[in-house]
Formats: sequence, C-alpha cells, structure tokens
Amino acid sequence: MKNHFLSFLFIYSLVFGSSVRTFASLERGQEIYSQICVTCHGPNLDGGIGPSLADAYWKHGDTSEAIMRSITKGIAGTEMIAYEYVYSEEDRQAVTDFILDKQEGNRQTLRSFYARDYFKGKRLTPELFDSVESDSQEILPENFLYTKRMFDGVLRGQSKLFIKQSGKYRFNIGGQGGRVSIWVNGEEVHYTNDLEDQSNYFNKDFHLDAGVHDLEILQEEPTSFTMRFNARLQKIGGNNWVLTGRSLEGNVPKIIRPGPQAKVIRKWIEGLPPRTLLVLLPNQVMVAYDSASGQILKAWKSALVNQTPSLDSRSQKESVAKGQEISNASRTVLQGNEFNLLHYESQGDSVLISSLVDGVSQNFTVSPQGSDSFTVTLP
Repeated sequence: MKNHFLSFLFIYSLVFGSSVRTFASLERGQEIYSQICVTCHGPNLDGGIGPSLADAYWKHGDTSEAIMRSITKGIAGTEMIAYEYVYSEEDRQAVTDFILDKQEGNRQTLRSFYARDYFKGKRLTPELFDSVESDSQEILPENFLYTKRMFDGVLRGQSKLFIKQSGKYRFNIGGQGGRVSIWVNGEEVHYTNDLEDQSNYFNKDFHLDAGVHDLEILQEEPTSFTMRFNARLQKIGGNNWVLTGRSLEGNVPKIIRPGPQAKVIRKWIEGLPPRTLLVLLPNQVMVAYDSASGQILKAWKSALVNQTPSLDSRSQKESVAKGQEISNASRTVLQGNEFNLLHYESQGDSVLISSLVDGVSQNFTVSPQGSDSFTVTLP
C-alpha cells in the first residue's frame, strides 16, 4: 500500500509540477482562502472586490510560480497586499495549490508566430516548430488563441488543459481555409489540410484523466482581416471550453458595483427585457425596472453586474446580474398602455426616472431603504 501511495505522489508531481499537492496541502489552502481570500475573491473563487480566480482570464499569470508571486508580493495599485510576512512559504504554497486545484479548461497559454516560408510543403508537427526560431512569443492572459489583423504567418499555441472529470473528449473545429494539427500529450488527435484529400483528415475522440495535460495547436490559414479558425474542446456529453477568440486588447473583465452615489446602467441581462434599467443604490441594492412596461421586475441585495462574463465574445453575450434576490420586489410603478422612456438622472443616493405614459409625462424616484431594500416614491 505504501508503494502505491508513493507512486501516486510521483505521478501527481509530474502532472502538477514541482509542488506536490497533497490532500493536507489542499485542506490548509482552503482553510486560509476561507479566512482571508474569500472577502475579495468570493466563496467560489468567482470574484467580487477582486477578480475571479476560476475563469480563463489571468492578468498576472496562472502558473504556480506566478500565483505564488502574486500572493507573496501583492499587486501594486490594487487591494491585493503582500502576504510574504503574514504567512509562511508553506502556507502560501498551500493557497496556490488550492487555487490551481480549482482550475478547469485552458490555462498557461503561450502563442508563437512564425514566417510561412519554412513550413511550406511540410507537415505541421511540434518537432518541426522546435527546429526553427519563432518571430514572436507572448503569454496570453485570455487563455485562448487569436491573431492580429491581416496576420500573415503560422501559429503555434501551447497550453495546459486542466481537466476535472475523466472521460472522452474531442475538438470541435470551425472556420474555412488552411490547415490545422492538434496534439494532446504528444499524440495528434486532429488533422485537416485544405490542400490534401479529405481522406487524410481525422478528428479523434480521446480519453483524458482528471489532471493537467499538454495541448498544442498548430495552424495556418490564408491572410484575412481576422482569424477564421475557431476551436473548442468538448467533453462528450458534457461541457466545452473555448480555445480561440478575440483579443481583449488590454481590457479586463469588468465588474460594476454600487457606489456612494446612485447610478443607472443599461446592460443586456439574461432573462430581462432589453429596455430594462438597472438602478444601483448606495446600500448595495440593485433594482431592475422595465421601462417598456412600467414595472419593477426584480431586485437584489449585495448586488453587482459582471458586464464581460464571456471572454471570447464579450460583445455578444449577456451581462450577468449577481446578488441575493429580494423577495416580493416586483411591482407595477406606472400604469398605462404605451410607455416611452424620457430620461433618468442620479440625485445623490436616489435615481429619478421620467417616462411618457399614454402621452402624459410621469416621474418616480427609486431610493435606498435601510441596509438591504429600496423604496419607490411617486409625486
């Protein structure tokens, strides 16, 4: 039994790197996270005051070394302080291991660009890329592949797949033109080339155990305004993870929170009509008012809006309203048949909303009530 356990630890070390994540280490990491980190990063690592530690975007790096460095030295200009003299190195590594253990999907993505000439007429393989210097290399914080506009070259993407559930997987590939070769743990699982007969194409289903796996995507396509190639990893019968997308161009996923002054935002929220106004009050309450019907539809306390929940196509995805829903919040504010929003304005801790209802101008005010509710006042 002892030999089996030592073999397990050896394999675990190979998969996860130099730090062996023992159950005791993960338990200690969770304990510290629950005491300190949860305040800013949320109980499920999905963000709050600080960024999400569970999604694909990692501005300051997602390797064990990078996460450990962020914990140890802090992040300048943010509320992330240095814990170098607060916790021991062992404890800081335990928190790092706990965070890494919660990852799922594509991480630690390195993108390399190459000139076309060297690859002309040659089969795309990792060994071929290893035999020539790249023109450029970049770690991508979005953890999906993209190219600059009018890119004229060959792309190599190298990353780690963090898999939580063992099972059968496959790649879903789209886009027109060019050639693609995808390798997982040194085995080629997908191949297409528009210059060859389709009988040479293949897209294998393959088994992945829970753990961390090597991924390489080798790709070339004709020069175009944007990259047409797109790819996702699909667990057969389960979730899928994006592997290509569009650059965030320096932007980070943005969380909108209530502040000291009341404010209104207009975002596409899943499950709410498109003309809904979101009123954010200083007591952390958010009220959803449908300007097309004169009704308050929902309200939340401890609320926020994640306006970029989807990194790969953020302009085409709904924003997400988060918080604890307030019961019995829905109500009719203005009665009529035809509604036209005129304007809204912040007035200190309240918001004044003006509408034209059946041709008549009507106003009302939304204000905070206590620490976790709101009130509506009609003139």
